[in-house]
Amino acid sequence: PNLMRDTDLIVGTSTGGIQALGLAAGYSPLHVREMYVESAKDIFADSLLDDIKNLWKVIGADYGTENMREILKFQFGDKQLKDLEKKVAIPSFDLDSGPDRKFRTWKLKVFHNFECPDGDGEEFCVDVGLRTSAAPIFFPTVDGYCDGGVVANNPALIGLAQSLDVRRGPGMPLTQINMLSLGAGRSARWVEGDNLDWGAMRWAPHILYMLLEGGISMIDFQCQQILGENYHRVNPILPEKIGLDDCSKTPEIIEIANEEDLKPSLKWLEEHWV
Repeated sequence: PNLMRDTDLIVGTSTGGIQALGLAAGYSPLHVREMYVESAKDIFADSLLDDIKNLWKVIGADYGTENMREILKFQFGDKQLKDLEKKVAIPSFDLDSGPDRKFRTWKLKVFHNFECPDGDGEEFCVDVGLRTSAAPIFFPTVDGYCDGGVVANNPALIGLAQSLDVRRGPGMPLTQINMLSLGAGRSARWVEGDNLDWGAMRWAPHILYMLLEGGISMIDFQCQQILGENYHRVNPILPEKIGLDDCSKTPEIIEIANEEDLKPSLKWLEEHWV
C-alpha cells in the first residue's frame, strides 16, 4: 500500500509513459489499468474505409490520434508536468532538431519535470502522452515526435541517469537508489543454428525483434551491474505473440499478470522499498 507513496520518480516509454503520467498524477494502478481496459477499443478503432484510404498501412498510419487525445484529455485535463505529484521522465523521439541547428538530426527527447534549465514542466500531460506513444505505422507523428520505444523500449537507464544528473548539483549516491523495473512481458523467440549463411530475406522476420528485445535485455544487464541488489525487474513470459494493437488479448494479459509469482518481488520490496 505504501509503494506509490515512497516512490520519487516514475519512468515509462510509449504506453508505459502514459501509465507513468497517470500514476504520477495520483491515480491508482487499478484506475490506470481500467482506463486501458475500457479505452483500448477506442484507441485502436479502425474501419474498412480507413484501411482502404491508407492502403492497409502502406501509405498512412493505421489509426488516428483523435480518440487517444480525447481519452487523455478526460484523464489529465489541462494538467502540466509541473502539476504532477511525482517526478517523471518520459522518452520520445524527436524526428528533426530543426533547420537552425548547426547539426540537424533526429534525437532522443526525455520529457521531465525536474527543476533545471532543460525541464519540461510547462508541457501538458496530454501532449507528452501522445508524443511518447506515437508508434510508427500505427499512429501519425505528434508535433514532430514519434514513439519513445524506437530508442528506449526499456527506459530504466534513463531513470537512473535522470536521478544522477550532475547539472542539478551532487547526484544521489547509488547506494540510496532502489529501482523496480516492470516490463510489458517477453515472448519466447530464438534463431536456431550455429553458422547461418543468411541474406536479407531470411533475416528480415527476426532482425526487428532482435534489435528491440536485445536492447531491452541490454538495459536490464546494465542496471543489474550498476545497482546490484538495489535493482529488481518483473517481466512475465508471454505464451504467445501478442500484437501491439490486439485488444482481444487484454483479458489474457491481465490473467498472465495475476498468475505471475510475485513472492520474490514482494520480498525485495519489503527489504528495499517500504
